[in-house]
Amino acid sequence: MELETKQAFYTDRLKQETAIIAYLDLTNMFHWQDVLGWSFRVEDVITQLYNIPSVKEVKVFYGLNERNPNPSYALRRRIGKAGATLRTKPVKFIRKNIDEALLFKRSTRTLFDDGVNSKMHELIDELRRVGTIIEEPKCNFDVEMAMEIMDDIEKISAVLLFSGDSDMAAPLVRVKLKGKRIYITGVRGMTAGDLHNVKDLYIDFGKFYAGKRAYKSENPALGGTA
Repeated sequence: MELETKQAFYTDRLKQETAIIAYLDLTNMFHWQDVLGWSFRVEDVITQLYNIPSVKEVKVFYGLNERNPNPSYALRRRIGKAGATLRTKPVKFIRKNIDEALLFKRSTRTLFDDGVNSKMHELIDELRRVGTIIEEPKCNFDVEMAMEIMDDIEKISAVLLFSGDSDMAAPLVRVKLKGKRIYITGVRGMTAGDLHNVKDLYIDFGKFYAGKRAYKSENPALGGTA
Protein backbone atom coordinates (compact mmCIF):
# COMPACT_ATOMS: atom_id res chain seq x y z
CA MET A 1 0.00 0.00 0.00
CA GLU A 2 2.85 2.38 0.83
CA LEU A 3 4.37 1.76 -2.61
CA GLU A 4 1.11 2.51 -4.40
CA THR A 5 0.61 5.64 -2.29
CA LYS A 6 4.09 6.91 -3.15
CA GLN A 7 3.61 6.18 -6.86
CA ALA A 8 0.34 8.09 -6.81
CA PHE A 9 1.91 11.01 -4.93
CA TYR A 10 4.80 11.34 -7.39
CA THR A 11 2.52 11.00 -10.41
CA ASP A 12 0.00 13.54 -9.13
CA ARG A 13 2.77 16.03 -8.43
CA LEU A 14 4.21 15.66 -11.94
CA LYS A 15 0.74 16.01 -13.46
CA GLN A 16 0.56 19.52 -12.02
CA GLU A 17 3.27 20.69 -14.41
CA THR A 18 2.53 22.18 -17.81
CA ALA A 19 5.35 20.53 -19.73
CA ILE A 20 8.11 18.20 -18.58
CA ILE A 21 10.98 16.62 -20.45
CA ALA A 22 12.56 13.61 -18.75
CA TYR A 23 16.30 13.04 -19.11
CA LEU A 24 17.54 9.52 -18.33
CA ASP A 25 21.23 8.81 -17.74
CA LEU A 26 20.79 5.11 -18.38
CA THR A 27 24.25 3.92 -17.38
CA ASN A 28 23.86 5.75 -14.09
CA MET A 29 20.45 4.17 -13.64
CA PHE A 30 21.73 0.65 -14.27
CA HIS A 31 24.05 1.05 -11.26
CA TRP A 32 20.96 1.63 -9.11
CA GLN A 33 20.02 -2.02 -9.56
CA ASP A 34 22.82 -3.11 -7.21
CA VAL A 35 21.25 -1.07 -4.42
CA LEU A 36 17.65 -1.98 -5.25
CA GLY A 37 18.30 -5.70 -5.53
CA TRP A 38 16.20 -5.93 -8.69
CA SER A 39 16.40 -4.91 -12.33
CA PHE A 40 14.06 -2.66 -14.25
CA ARG A 41 13.07 -2.56 -17.92
CA VAL A 42 13.87 0.76 -19.55
CA GLU A 43 10.86 0.48 -21.86
CA ASP A 44 8.61 0.21 -18.80
CA VAL A 45 10.15 3.39 -17.39
CA ILE A 46 9.51 5.20 -20.68
CA THR A 47 5.93 3.95 -20.94
CA GLN A 48 5.22 4.96 -17.35
CA LEU A 49 6.51 8.46 -18.02
CA TYR A 50 4.45 8.90 -21.18
CA ASN A 51 1.36 7.95 -19.21
CA ILE A 52 1.81 11.21 -17.32
CA PRO A 53 0.15 13.89 -19.51
CA SER A 54 2.63 16.63 -18.59
CA VAL A 55 5.62 14.56 -19.81
CA LYS A 56 6.06 15.69 -23.39
CA GLU A 57 9.30 13.90 -24.24
CA VAL A 58 11.67 11.30 -22.80
CA LYS A 59 15.34 11.52 -23.72
CA VAL A 60 17.66 8.61 -22.98
CA PHE A 61 21.44 8.96 -22.89
CA TYR A 62 23.34 5.72 -23.33
CA GLY A 63 26.70 4.72 -24.82
CA LEU A 64 27.34 2.29 -27.67
CA ASN A 65 29.84 -0.44 -26.85
CA GLU A 66 31.41 -1.01 -30.27
CA ARG A 67 33.39 -4.00 -28.95
CA ASN A 68 30.15 -5.83 -28.19
CA PRO A 69 27.57 -4.03 -30.31
CA ASN A 70 24.72 -6.54 -30.46
CA PRO A 71 23.37 -6.01 -26.91
CA SER A 72 23.71 -2.23 -27.32
CA TYR A 73 21.82 -2.28 -30.62
CA ALA A 74 19.09 -4.45 -29.10
CA LEU A 75 18.65 -2.02 -26.22
CA ARG A 76 18.59 0.93 -28.61
CA ARG A 77 15.75 -0.71 -30.56
CA ARG A 78 13.78 -1.22 -27.37
CA ILE A 79 14.25 2.43 -26.40
CA GLY A 80 13.13 3.63 -29.82
CA LYS A 81 10.13 1.30 -29.90
CA ALA A 82 9.00 2.73 -26.55
CA GLY A 83 8.95 6.20 -28.10
CA ALA A 84 11.95 7.83 -26.41
CA THR A 85 14.62 9.95 -28.08
CA LEU A 86 18.03 8.30 -27.83
CA ARG A 87 21.29 10.21 -27.53
CA THR A 88 24.36 8.03 -27.88
CA LYS A 89 28.09 8.00 -28.58
CA PRO A 90 30.81 5.31 -28.52
CA VAL A 91 32.08 4.02 -25.19
CA LYS A 92 35.76 4.74 -24.57
CA PHE A 93 37.98 2.25 -22.77
CA ILE A 94 40.62 3.71 -20.47
CA ARG A 95 43.57 1.43 -19.64
CA LYS A 96 44.33 1.34 -15.92
CA ASN A 97 47.74 0.87 -14.34
CA ILE A 98 47.99 -2.24 -12.19
CA ASP A 99 49.21 -0.84 -8.89
CA GLU A 100 48.05 -0.15 -5.34
CA ALA A 101 45.93 2.80 -6.46
CA LEU A 102 43.88 0.48 -8.68
CA LEU A 103 42.73 -1.49 -5.64
CA PHE A 104 42.38 1.10 -2.89
CA LYS A 105 42.67 4.82 -2.24
CA ARG A 106 45.82 5.96 -0.45
CA SER A 107 43.81 6.91 2.64
CA THR A 108 42.42 3.38 2.79
CA ARG A 109 45.79 1.70 2.30
CA THR A 110 47.21 3.45 5.36
CA LEU A 111 44.70 1.49 7.49
CA PHE A 112 46.17 -1.89 6.50
CA ASP A 113 48.84 -3.73 8.45
CA ASP A 114 52.00 -5.17 6.88
CA GLY A 115 50.36 -8.55 6.31
CA VAL A 116 47.53 -7.11 4.23
CA ASN A 117 49.89 -4.87 2.28
CA SER A 118 52.11 -7.87 1.55
CA LYS A 119 49.15 -9.85 0.19
CA MET A 120 48.09 -6.87 -1.92
CA HIS A 121 51.54 -6.61 -3.49
CA GLU A 122 51.53 -10.34 -4.17
CA LEU A 123 48.25 -9.96 -6.05
CA ILE A 124 49.58 -7.01 -8.06
CA ASP A 125 52.76 -8.93 -8.95
CA GLU A 126 50.69 -11.93 -10.09
CA LEU A 127 48.41 -9.77 -12.26
CA ARG A 128 51.46 -8.21 -13.90
CA ARG A 129 53.12 -11.60 -14.37
CA VAL A 130 50.19 -13.09 -16.29
CA GLY A 131 49.88 -9.95 -18.42
CA THR A 132 46.48 -8.82 -17.16
CA ILE A 133 45.08 -5.76 -18.92
CA ILE A 134 42.38 -3.75 -17.19
CA GLU A 135 40.36 -1.25 -19.17
CA GLU A 136 37.60 0.84 -17.62
CA PRO A 137 34.63 1.78 -19.85
CA LYS A 138 33.80 5.48 -19.85
CA CYS A 139 30.87 7.24 -21.48
CA ASN A 140 29.85 10.29 -19.52
CA PHE A 141 26.91 12.31 -20.83
CA ASP A 142 26.84 15.17 -18.30
CA VAL A 143 27.86 17.81 -20.86
CA GLU A 144 25.42 16.54 -23.48
CA MET A 145 22.58 16.37 -20.98
CA ALA A 146 23.28 19.88 -19.69
CA MET A 147 23.34 21.29 -23.23
CA GLU A 148 20.13 19.46 -24.13
CA ILE A 149 18.36 20.82 -21.06
CA MET A 150 19.43 24.37 -21.84
CA ASP A 151 18.24 23.98 -25.45
CA ASP A 152 14.85 22.80 -24.17
CA ILE A 153 14.42 25.35 -21.41
CA GLU A 154 11.88 27.55 -23.19
CA LYS A 155 9.62 24.54 -23.89
CA ILE A 156 9.26 23.24 -20.36
CA SER A 157 7.97 24.10 -16.92
CA ALA A 158 10.14 21.46 -15.23
CA VAL A 159 13.07 19.10 -15.66
CA LEU A 160 12.75 15.46 -14.61
CA LEU A 161 16.27 14.08 -14.23
CA PHE A 162 17.09 10.41 -13.70
CA SER A 163 20.66 10.65 -12.42
CA GLY A 164 22.59 10.93 -9.20
CA ASP A 165 25.63 12.69 -10.62
CA SER A 166 26.76 15.85 -8.82
CA ASP A 167 28.07 17.33 -12.08
CA MET A 168 24.48 18.01 -13.09
CA ALA A 169 23.88 20.33 -10.13
CA ALA A 170 25.49 23.46 -11.64
CA PRO A 171 23.47 23.46 -14.88
CA LEU A 172 20.31 22.73 -12.91
CA VAL A 173 20.92 25.81 -10.77
CA ARG A 174 20.81 27.86 -13.98
CA VAL A 175 17.59 26.11 -14.98
CA LYS A 176 16.05 26.95 -11.62
CA LEU A 177 17.04 30.61 -12.01
CA LYS A 178 14.91 30.57 -15.17
CA GLY A 179 11.90 29.74 -13.03
CA LYS A 180 11.74 26.04 -13.87
CA ARG A 181 11.21 23.29 -11.30
CA ILE A 182 13.62 20.45 -10.77
CA TYR A 183 12.57 16.86 -10.09
CA ILE A 184 15.43 14.49 -9.25
CA THR A 185 14.85 10.75 -9.50
CA GLY A 186 17.37 8.47 -7.83
CA VAL A 187 18.02 5.83 -5.19
CA ARG A 188 19.23 6.13 -1.63
CA GLY A 189 23.00 6.51 -1.29
CA MET A 190 23.54 7.16 -5.00
CA THR A 191 22.17 10.70 -5.34
CA ALA A 192 24.66 13.49 -4.74
CA GLY A 193 23.95 16.01 -2.01
CA ASP A 194 24.38 18.83 -4.54
CA LEU A 195 21.36 17.51 -6.43
CA HIS A 196 19.30 17.41 -3.26
CA ASN A 197 20.22 21.05 -2.68
CA VAL A 198 18.79 22.16 -6.04
CA LYS A 199 15.73 19.89 -6.26
CA ASP A 200 12.10 20.89 -5.81
CA LEU A 201 11.17 17.25 -5.24
CA TYR A 202 13.20 14.07 -4.83
CA ILE A 203 11.57 10.98 -6.35
CA ASP A 204 12.62 7.61 -4.96
CA PHE A 205 12.96 5.46 -8.08
CA GLY A 206 12.29 2.25 -6.15
CA LYS A 207 8.91 3.60 -5.08
CA PHE A 208 8.13 5.38 -8.35
CA TYR A 209 8.80 2.57 -10.82
CA ALA A 210 5.63 0.63 -11.67
CA GLY A 211 7.01 -1.73 -14.32
CA LYS A 212 8.23 -5.31 -14.25
CA ARG A 213 10.97 -6.17 -11.76
CA ALA A 214 13.44 -9.01 -12.14
CA TYR A 215 15.15 -9.93 -8.91
CA LYS A 216 18.79 -10.98 -8.91
CA SER A 217 18.05 -14.68 -8.78
CA GLU A 218 16.18 -14.36 -12.08
CA ASN A 219 19.31 -13.11 -13.90
CA PRO A 220 17.56 -10.82 -16.41
CA ALA A 221 19.05 -9.65 -19.68
CA LEU A 222 18.89 -5.87 -19.76
CA GLY A 223 20.59 -5.38 -23.07
CA GLY A 224 24.17 -4.69 -22.09
CA THR A 225 26.06 -2.11 -20.04
CA ALA A 226 28.09 0.92 -20.93
